[in-house]
Amino acid sequence: MKGLHRNEILAILTSMNVELPSNTRMSDEALDKRLRQALASAQYLTQVLPSPPLNPTKLPEWHPQNNSVYEAIRRGNMQEALLNVAAQMRGVESPLQELYKNVFLDLRQSLMGISQMWDRGARWCVMQDPVADQSAINIRMIDVRELDTQTPVLLVLYLHATRDNPLPGVRWLQARATRDGMIQKVNATVLEQKLMLKVLSINAKLLSSDFVPAKEEDEADFKASFLLPMGPLDFEDLGKLNSDVGCVLCGAKTTSRCAQCQSVSYCGPECQRADWPSHKQACRSLKGGTWRTLRFHNVPPALEGMYMSTLNRFNMQQRPAGPIRKPDNSTPPPNIHGQNIFLMKLQIGYGPAAGGPQAMIYDRQRSFEAYFMEATSPQVFQELKDEMRGPRAKYGGVKMYRWAKRVSDWELSVCLDREPQTEIKW
Repeated sequence: MKGLHRNEILAILTSMNVELPSNTRMSDEALDKRLRQALASAQYLTQVLPSPPLNPTKLPEWHPQNNSVYEAIRRGNMQEALLNVAAQMRGVESPLQELYKNVFLDLRQSLMGISQMWDRGARWCVMQDPVADQSAINIRMIDVRELDTQTPVLLVLYLHATRDNPLPGVRWLQARATRDGMIQKVNATVLEQKLMLKVLSINAKLLSSDFVPAKEEDEADFKASFLLPMGPLDFEDLGKLNSDVGCVLCGAKTTSRCAQCQSVSYCGPECQRADWPSHKQACRSLKGGTWRTLRFHNVPPALEGMYMSTLNRFNMQQRPAGPIRKPDNSTPPPNIHGQNIFLMKLQIGYGPAAGGPQAMIYDRQRSFEAYFMEATSPQVFQELKDEMRGPRAKYGGVKMYRWAKRVSDWELSVCLDREPQTEIKW
């Protein structure tokens, strides 16, 4: 069985909420890199393993008082929790529990299934397609170690068995089924198995060469790797992985932007012409728009000097708070967009706020988080509220997305009366 095809990588990225055009001309290498970055983020690798390689023998064993491995492997965010609650209230199955609809969710379900097997005392399993004639992954669970009190690392040996060479995998499976009187099986589509193999391959490269697990007699061709808790991408990772890092079509180095709206980049005229049918609606939506200048603060003046942390629906439940910071109004936030326009979120909170009415503003990458105070410009603030709660109101009248442009260290120009003509998922 061949590795992941181009369309399969795009499907996996979409299942992780990393949206790329289906007609993207991004190179296969660039797509594979994007997938590897997404999978690293889904496993929180930079947080839990900041200094690879990993030598599991240097880690303490996982102790049940931390939690069962299953409970520790589970990962979710508030958005997923709300979907589950809403489905429960309607008396229907949660979309997060539907099998074979979202390959990333399927893989996370399989990881939880494997961890449940460990908790029950099982030490091997097979991932196999439902028809059982295409592909299988034999997995022996070696040990569970502790990266931190919330993060177990499940050490495994694995073998990929295919129709081209099924006998080694079948014999290994038969030997253990005969010994234990049962087969421990995880149903997984071929695409999910390919994704699991990708994760195992990525993680295997992070293992120290000093880690050489003992193999049984029929495991000469098995490879060592590890599995970590895996969950939905957080806000910052979604921003980075969905950001424009090159030509909107092919991912190559950019040489120009759309002259009319400045919101998309291209490597040259060929890609710009090819993208025009899909881009023109968004481009023309800005024509004749009403632009207003917002002077912002890093932090509401009444809160300056205090520590802050922002909570959003993409925060992981196990680590709900964002980075703790102590912002001030002496240093302007970075400007990663230069003179180009970008999509911005404006949000007015419920109830009274320290320092008076205010709107929180930030971009998709969360490269900055700032506040527009009513006291700074009452007239513009009222226009903003009127737009947020007027005929084009969405999201309960408390937030909206608009195109903006940085015009100085402390000012943004915002197109108030033109809705973005693109699907927004953040």
